[in-house]
Amino acid sequence: MLRKSMMIDPRDSVAMVLEDSFKGDVIRTPRGEITLREDVEFAHKVTVEPLKKGQPVIKYQEEIGYMLEDVPAGAWIHNHNMGCDRGKVRGAKI
Repeated sequence: MLRKSMMIDPRDSVAMVLEDSFKGDVIRTPRGEITLREDVEFAHKVTVEPLKKGQPVIKYQEEIGYMLEDVPAGAWIHNHNMGCDRGKVRGAKI
């Protein structure tokens, strides 16, 4: 099924789904159609290109984090596979 999504800039590496979506659903982006590889909840991100471990994640033309593992296009991106250092004090014990 075709699902609604939003991608602000064609250079972004992720799009945001605008409705609950399921494995096998398709989103249409400025970079083409992407088949989802897993279920994705409303407002969560999916990759529009394969991303490698350590590679920056770009949303709204801004780096929002980095990959903790390699993922293919159509993968759900969240805190299980994306890291972010924003707001963290280097060397702080949590």
